[in-house]
Amino acid sequence: MSIDVEVVLYQVVAVLLPISVYHLFFYEKDSQRRKPYSKLSIILIFILVLTMSLPVKFSEGYVYDFRIVPFIIAFVYGGTVPGLLAAVVVLGYRYLIGGDGFYVVLVNYSLTCAVFILMRNQYESFKKKNKLMFVSLVFWVNTIIVILTLFTKNQIEQIPFMFAFYFITWICLMMVVFIMENVNQQIEMREKLQKDERLNVISQLAASVAHEVRNPLTSVRGFLQLIHDDENLKSAQKHYIDIALAELDHAQSIINDYLSLAKPNTEGLTTVNISDEVRKTVALMTSYSNIQNISIRMNIQDSLYIKGNKSEIKQVLVNIIKNGIEAMGAGGDLHVDTFEKDGEIIIKITDNGKGMTRSQLDKLGTPFYTTKEKGTGVGLTISFQLIQAMKGSISVESHIGKGTTFTIRFPFVTHTEVVE
Repeated sequence: MSIDVEVVLYQVVAVLLPISVYHLFFYEKDSQRRKPYSKLSIILIFILVLTMSLPVKFSEGYVYDFRIVPFIIAFVYGGTVPGLLAAVVVLGYRYLIGGDGFYVVLVNYSLTCAVFILMRNQYESFKKKNKLMFVSLVFWVNTIIVILTLFTKNQIEQIPFMFAFYFITWICLMMVVFIMENVNQQIEMREKLQKDERLNVISQLAASVAHEVRNPLTSVRGFLQLIHDDENLKSAQKHYIDIALAELDHAQSIINDYLSLAKPNTEGLTTVNISDEVRKTVALMTSYSNIQNISIRMNIQDSLYIKGNKSEIKQVLVNIIKNGIEAMGAGGDLHVDTFEKDGEIIIKITDNGKGMTRSQLDKLGTPFYTTKEKGTGVGLTISFQLIQAMKGSISVESHIGKGTTFTIRFPFVTHTEVVE
């Protein structure tokens, strides 16, 4: 049997047109796609109905269409719930069509669902290249299962036709993956532009307010210090002045944070031995961690160099390590690993604290957002900004009840560059 070109073209259009509409007109974050009634889920079910309504019929009870494309996309870009919903639609509709081919579909799609559920954490973290490889692997394993099932049912004459049809289906699947990756890239760019715009407004506000407030605070602190040195004051009065001075210093510290947010000091980047800086920072934070009964465990590769600013690197590490210690409360281990991999210097700071939800992770680094009762939400924002200014990147992975891992990456400076 030859492939019906018109039906195949219909299948291609039935898949690519709705996905292109989704790409052009809809905006959904990853968390929104995971809901069963998301726009992506509705469009994928619509594609399933379109593709299965006009299939290529090989023989009585054996039909071929592009249903596997929206099925795989539902799992990879929607998640487990939309994926299972797509599987229910596929199996339910295929049962209504009838024929022996239903049992081939039942076995095949049940096994594929199990693979997606078991490997959910892995493929969700894949980049574009790895995601293409994973999707292709799932597709062709699925194809092999169909071939083996046809062998067991003595339908060997279908195999050449099936392979040709599935090859066209695979090309269409790759096109859809490229479109969805483009959607993700646009969402990421849009969020980055919005974040940069908010940071710009906050920076200007921080600079103007901080400068106006810091000058009178300096004057007040100076006069309080003079009064404190007066020998005629009673001890109780000096105690009250000490409290006032401490609160002024706290206010000054917050203002300095806002000034750092407004204009990070990243000029004049030099070659920095990051191995030494991480060790020094851990030593600095050890006394604070001991108070909380927390152990800091280091695994630091020697002689690693980056282009950066020592004081800003220290500020970043102190912020993240301090957050990790506070997230664990009393007791626990904080791991600090520093190593070189694939031309990058990687610093991993891992705690076993309470962890964060996906929505909290999405807001992390946003000005004024904090999970701490007494936090200002500025420390991590500054840290993210400083890392970016030093040509680095930062990612955060967290699970409720298991802890959080901050991963900082800097370009590796070679031995030749260090000598120069």
